[in-house]
Amino acid sequence: MFRPSAFSHSPRTPKTIGDLPEELLLNISAQFTELSRNRDLASLALVSKRWRPVAQEWLLKEPRFNLAFIDRYMSELGYRSHLLGQVKSLEIWSKSEGRTTRTQHTTRTGVQVYLTQSKYNALPAPDYIRQDAEFLEACGVMINHFATNKRHAKDWLEAIRDDIVPALFAVLICALPNLRELKLGDTWLMDFPLFASTRSASARASYTLPYEWKHKFLLGALTAKLPHLTVLEIPSDMTAIRYSHSVTTVFDLRRFESLREVGLTMKAIQGHGIIRQGLPITDPAEIFPKTLEVLRISEATHITANFLNTLCLAKKKLHLPNLTRMEAYHMEHLDNTRFSAELDNCLDPIEDVRRICRDAEIAVYLYFPPWTMSTWESDGGTPWQMKAEPDVLHRAEYVCWKKAMGPFGVHQDPMDRVEVEWDADGDAVMI
Repeated sequence: MFRPSAFSHSPRTPKTIGDLPEELLLNISAQFTELSRNRDLASLALVSKRWRPVAQEWLLKEPRFNLAFIDRYMSELGYRSHLLGQVKSLEIWSKSEGRTTRTQHTTRTGVQVYLTQSKYNALPAPDYIRQDAEFLEACGVMINHFATNKRHAKDWLEAIRDDIVPALFAVLICALPNLRELKLGDTWLMDFPLFASTRSASARASYTLPYEWKHKFLLGALTAKLPHLTVLEIPSDMTAIRYSHSVTTVFDLRRFESLREVGLTMKAIQGHGIIRQGLPITDPAEIFPKTLEVLRISEATHITANFLNTLCLAKKKLHLPNLTRMEAYHMEHLDNTRFSAELDNCLDPIEDVRRICRDAEIAVYLYFPPWTMSTWESDGGTPWQMKAEPDVLHRAEYVCWKKAMGPFGVHQDPMDRVEVEWDADGDAVMI
């Protein structure tokens, strides 16, 4: 029989949520997982003195921040060095908007075209960092440990003062011993000269990156993470970075020997590879490690279906034996994508993709926006992030639609969003 006294409050029974043990408060704040997470945790920190350190801890342990604020994040993390080993995922965003210039050019046929140009701008360290001897000393210890040689260590140390953003980013990823996920899908490639050392053979043989990317000293930072990263998202915004027509694919990720999930843009996959009889010449076995399980492609085009076919063939030939899922987020709506596919004699972006993926026993998800849509114009994050939050995805589609109206706001009706998904057996999950 229940006794009434069993329900009475003992002196130790929490009366409010703020009276709970710190471990439970940490578990509660861990539930903030949506794209608005930073704003929500910042609001939580204002609730009370009890909640403030709890919210701040999660902001540091699962960071999402603009690259421009990397010094602030590292400074805060420096005060809580016990959290360094708990950071397993690092998500950063940056934008090219307002940082590029468009110049008008007249071709020999008299056609006016616009070329997007940009120059890599090295940013010097602010005075408060130059005067922080303790912070600089800590960076120096990390640099001397991970630099591949003394010359690289010297250049890296100098960059802390003269080219601070990539130098600090390299120090940060080295300082996180258990970092497994590096999510840079919503960033501008120009901001990450670290990726210069991941170029493919055809990219290394041509002038594919800004001349100012003289950052060989960062090689040690990337090498330190090669065996450990399991999730990697390559910057999708490749605005103002030019590639020679001899570049068939931009990156070679095979040195990341533990990668299970990869996200990158179709332009990075395709490079300037030409289409011959409807087939792209990019070989996925020369891009991805055998450990690949999930591939996400942003800014997909009408050529993507053909590339997905080569991925399926690579799995059948055991070049990518672990591949179980592919996701393609297209730039154009379905009608435009199909029209371009027919012109270039490419596979159908839906029906043929379903067939080839079913034969290879690979689950597939396809997204076609109602309007031309790119990651760097959507202001919402990577498309796979937005997919998990329909309201955010709808808002991003609207932003891209409004931008496409131009300065005069000439109205044009958007098409319907199209999403389809099949499991590894070819059975419909979403139609």
